[in-house]
Amino acid sequence: MEWYYAEEGRQLGPVTEEQFQELVRSGKITGTTLIWQQGMAKWQPYNSVSVTEVVPGSPGDTARCAECGKIFSINDMVHYGNSWVCAACKPVFFQRVTEGAPPPASMALWRSDRLLVMNKDATLPDRCVKCNAPANGKRLTRNLYWHSPYIYLLILLNLIIYVIVALIVRKKARVQIGLCDQHRTKRRLALSFGWLAGLGGLGLFIVSLANSWGLLALVGFGLLLAGLIVGATGSMISAKRIDDRFVWVKGVCRPYLDSLPEWREGF
Repeated sequence: MEWYYAEEGRQLGPVTEEQFQELVRSGKITGTTLIWQQGMAKWQPYNSVSVTEVVPGSPGDTARCAECGKIFSINDMVHYGNSWVCAACKPVFFQRVTEGAPPPASMALWRSDRLLVMNKDATLPDRCVKCNAPANGKRLTRNLYWHSPYIYLLILLNLIIYVIVALIVRKKARVQIGLCDQHRTKRRLALSFGWLAGLGGLGLFIVSLANSWGLLALVGFGLLLAGLIVGATGSMISAKRIDDRFVWVKGVCRPYLDSLPEWREGF
């Protein structure tokens, strides 16, 4: 079956299946490239068309599965877009595609230096975002918020005005991240310590001020600050930026990011 593709407003092709796959591997055809072949109702972006291939390789060639994160020989995997999928994950992966949800790596997730860039509707891989270990289906729902850093200047004017404006203009993204058992436990401990230290420190600070206990007031303030800092680590991730389509996420481990394609402006 022959393929056609668009480049800078021009229709190119036809190319054979082998030539098409070589264009994908070379990066000439990306996830947003419009493609068409006989039988398709209209031109569609490459990342929305179920085009699969098996790329032959030497016995030493390996890749990370986009679904489970484990390493396999590419001879035992299926290549979809820019993602490799192992045999065990293939049914789940392509069921996701059939249902209209984007595959986890090639179509909706990217890396940009130390940031995870994701479409707001993306489904994250079943891997822990903190260590890349299998999450075994355990997810944590997080509501991420972001507003322009310039909004913080309103604090100099009035704290209440800042809060009102921030609530109005902030952008929100709801994501479900994978967490392994070890990091779920760390999160619970961080939140527990944060609440205990924060509330205890706040109470000690108020009582100490009322009784002019200067040293204990400093201790209370220190506990409050420590509680806030440690408790914040329990959030696991945070938003660096949010726009109408994408979320830039901080706090994701490097091995997790390294399994994703590089972000390019224009996706």
